[in-house]
Amino acid sequence: MPNPRGLPLSEAVRFGWKTIQQAFPLIILTVVVAAIVPTIISWGGDRVFHRGGQKFLMELINLVVSATFALGLFKIYLRLRDGEKPIFENLFDGVARAHTWVGASIIAGVAIVMGLVLLIVPGIIIMLRLWFVGFVLVDERTGPIDAIQRSWDITRGHTMDLLFLFIVLVGLNILGVCCLGVGLLVTVPMSGLALAFIYRELKPRAVAATAPPPIGTAAAPVV
Repeated sequence: MPNPRGLPLSEAVRFGWKTIQQAFPLIILTVVVAAIVPTIISWGGDRVFHRGGQKFLMELINLVVSATFALGLFKIYLRLRDGEKPIFENLFDGVARAHTWVGASIIAGVAIVMGLVLLIVPGIIIMLRLWFVGFVLVDERTGPIDAIQRSWDITRGHTMDLLFLFIVLVGLNILGVCCLGVGLLVTVPMSGLALAFIYRELKPRAVAATAPPPIGTAAAPVV
């Protein structure tokens, strides 16, 4: 019997592939811009500026730009998941909240590294449970700490499903690298779309799991 609490992983991957085909120009354009612009800023900063203060300023600008594009891509993926039509300008919608993504990334990164030091397995679990922090920041407009807590809550009970999805997506992106790296233009956004699909699956399940049981019934334990 299939696990009724299992996540629709194959459906998520199929959604990613189908959406890539349907919105190919927009997806490729946004991914290329999000990858190239920070690279140009970093490259230019290293070659044009030589003083410590100038280099620091360029790195700060690069950090803000990268965070803005990350949140923009999360928003685009969620809009596509919700059946909406995103526009290229959505890539810049995260500029006012770039600091929240930077803060959440630092906190989550420290937690993951500490977990990896503790026999590796805790770090992997933390990484999987905090996989959706970016989507929470865009979807619920919370602060970094609340987004981390929210991602942790909605993934409760789904760690093994998320581990399997992680393995699948890593495999897909390895194939993208094997295709002279060009395949990453497809596999990277495909992975993001699959995660957006799973995020939308997790939210109502989390609400249902925390709802009080009907009178006269006992709540099932979460495993």
